[in-house]
Amino acid sequence: MPRKLLVLAYYFPPMGLSGVQRASKFVKYLPDHGWQPTVVTVEPGGYFAFDQHLLRELTEREIPIERTRSLDPTRLFRPSRTIALPSEGKRKRLASLSQWVFVPDNKVGWIPFALRAAGRLLEEGSFDAILSTAPPYSSHVVAARLAKRYRLPLVLDYRDDWIGNPRHIYPTPVHRALHRRLEQYAGRAADAVVAINEPIARAIGERLGVPTTVVPQGFDVEDYPARSERSDNKLRFVYAGVFYDLQTPDAFLRGLARLLGERPGLREHIEARFVGLFPDRGKRLVHDLGLEDVVHEVPYAAHTEAMAHVGQSDVPWLVVGHGPGQEQISTGKLYAYIGAGKPILGLVPPGVANEALSAYGASWTAHPDDPDAVDEAFRDIVRCWEEGQWPAPFEPFRAAHDRSELAGTLAAVLDRISS
Repeated sequence: MPRKLLVLAYYFPPMGLSGVQRASKFVKYLPDHGWQPTVVTVEPGGYFAFDQHLLRELTEREIPIERTRSLDPTRLFRPSRTIALPSEGKRKRLASLSQWVFVPDNKVGWIPFALRAAGRLLEEGSFDAILSTAPPYSSHVVAARLAKRYRLPLVLDYRDDWIGNPRHIYPTPVHRALHRRLEQYAGRAADAVVAINEPIARAIGERLGVPTTVVPQGFDVEDYPARSERSDNKLRFVYAGVFYDLQTPDAFLRGLARLLGERPGLREHIEARFVGLFPDRGKRLVHDLGLEDVVHEVPYAAHTEAMAHVGQSDVPWLVVGHGPGQEQISTGKLYAYIGAGKPILGLVPPGVANEALSAYGASWTAHPDDPDAVDEAFRDIVRCWEEGQWPAPFEPFRAAHDRSELAGTLAAVLDRISS
């Protein structure tokens, strides 16, 4: 008889983008490991992208999903309306304003609705544990209140650090103190913490004194369609997803331009595809560098479609910018690429993403602020392409990041705290 799990996840299908993937795939595969989830999330509102495929694969498995209202900024838009991704400057201004006004985040208006819906479910049925995933950290506040009220074991899942998040701005000492108090409140209610990597797990464990387990990001083997043969023989780079904060296309585009300056004969044999939401700033740089004939934009697509583009690439690539706390970033994009089994170009500083690429084996890494290292990586990729000899991934590392296996790791944590 499967045990029942209440899952609190604000970001959930049909919303798209990377923040949705982890919760969605946990929910998809936990039933295979003895846990039947019921999800409390929001009704679709204004968001940057939607992915109906992610929702279909859950409804086909008859996963119960309880949707609620919420009083937060995205509710200003019509349901399921796609809104434009703001420029990086505007995003930072909005984030700064939001962090002045809302604590712990601008999803605080979801708390009363989530409490009401989850409380009703807990009153009507027998549940064995609660799982909350953050950000938004409002989810953890809801989960802590429910765990205390109904005396249920609680697991807090961190996709990003809370107090130690490098992208979080604390306008005043009072704001920082409020966040710290809420983080401690959630931590006192938790029986276990899971996090996407060791630095985040260690930092949270030290602050909260709660047992922590690393459940890394991963890939779903069902997201990769069968590959068809390409009709061209171009060297194709693919970036799938969005750019934000210190993650920009600049280092890649400038490196590509330098490569073509060194070897102009390669121009007709190289293609760089950007699948997703390509920023206006990136488009201007493409124009300034004279790369319009090499760079191709593909509109945002469902995750499975994006993975089809990755599967048709020679080298998918990613970037992690250099700055405080960036060593903690292990972007989900990296593990989606790993699932495709492709050799990967990582423009990343030292940190967990760099270490993962090294463990994967089939990779080139260069600091995004080191043009010489970027150039050397491009040259070696071209050499591999010309010789038809690509590095092979370390298969045990790849297999360890299968979403089904990772759901089993989470299930083991749930088993432990609920026994």
